[in-house]
Amino acid sequence: MTAIARTEATGGTLDPEFMQWQTSLPIDIRLLEVDCRGSIAHVRGQQNAGLLTPEEAAKMVCALESLPSRVADGSVKLPDEEDVHMAVESWLHQEIGPLASKLHAGRSRNDQVATDLKLWSRAAVAGVRQAVANTLQAAQAWSTEHGQLAMPAYTHRQVAIPILARLWIDAALTQPLRRDCALLDTVDTELSLSPLGAGAIGGTTLPLDPQFTAADLGFRGAHKNPLDAVGERDHALTLAFVCTRIGLHLARFATDVVELCADGLATLSGAVACGSSMMPHKRNPDLFELVRGHAALRQGELTALLTMFHGLGSGYHRDLQLDKQNLFAAVDGVTSCLAMIGLGLQEMTLRPQACIEALRRGDAIATDLAEALVQDGMAFRNAYQCVGRLVARQRSRDRRLVDLTAEDLVAENLPTTLLNHLDVEASAKKRGARYT
Repeated sequence: MTAIARTEATGGTLDPEFMQWQTSLPIDIRLLEVDCRGSIAHVRGQQNAGLLTPEEAAKMVCALESLPSRVADGSVKLPDEEDVHMAVESWLHQEIGPLASKLHAGRSRNDQVATDLKLWSRAAVAGVRQAVANTLQAAQAWSTEHGQLAMPAYTHRQVAIPILARLWIDAALTQPLRRDCALLDTVDTELSLSPLGAGAIGGTTLPLDPQFTAADLGFRGAHKNPLDAVGERDHALTLAFVCTRIGLHLARFATDVVELCADGLATLSGAVACGSSMMPHKRNPDLFELVRGHAALRQGELTALLTMFHGLGSGYHRDLQLDKQNLFAAVDGVTSCLAMIGLGLQEMTLRPQACIEALRRGDAIATDLAEALVQDGMAFRNAYQCVGRLVARQRSRDRRLVDLTAEDLVAENLPTTLLNHLDVEASAKKRGARYT
């Protein structure tokens, strides 16, 4: 490692073991492309301010533009440095010589890393949006194929009321993901101002124009306060929260699928169901269980970021070097889980007859019967008690509400018109008609 960020005043050479321990290059190498993009904007800003000649700026820009692809194809290996920012500058010295010493004028790693993280986060938000859109498309395709089938809605994990499958998947997956995606608009707003030009903490005395570099990088404008610009990571916290909430919603959906499979109401194909190492008959919903497990990781990453900021004063602190690995993991994790849910939906089918039987066996038609009595003029609580007695009587004879006969109803002084309300599929369709 070089001593590019040290002077005589710094106080000697860093211990090699500490130098190796404190490097973030293995993690923030991921920022290489945006770091070069930010440096190119800074170089153009320097030229605009008269600090570089057009020829100098062109030479630096050409080198910086070439670096990401050269690292990707293996023709360039970045020097071992404290971080990707110093590695790029160190490499630039090797590539273009003394001219590279002008790169950092008017800039600090503090505003540089803040800018890099915002540029990366902009792309991350777009990636999460696309991953959600892909999952919603898979949910719509599943609903088109299975949505008109009747299935149980559960309360307290017991069969409750007949619904159409499209209502279930809309409630369990589509509506939550749409709300989550709307929160990304807040992240976009928090990403709209460029930190570049804030320097270490108080800007610079050089005639650089932060609005110029902000426009060059596609930001809405420049920062309002340099102290705030280098120390805030609100966009990272909000993005991590959105990833956590998406993970939570995916976990709840996954639990539904696991339980539907356990109850024999849904089947997963062998493409996504894993087997047991000992029991040859098993077909396990591992994909959905792993997605559920990932939700805990998202909560951990968000908690780590929140805890990291707790107690930090304003401005930049070296603690913030450790924010990226949690944010990277949160975005990577949630986008992969969204993709897996989309895949799982392609391989999940409802078992219509099993769903019908569960509804019949679970007396899911009970609320329909009570409401039919209400329509005939009976007070609801009286109707509620009457149907409760019917359920108890039928079960005492190992029968269900769908097995009622006219004689059963007459014996309870109830109208035989209730026989017109015993079809669980018709019930699901009637309820579903309200929500199209």
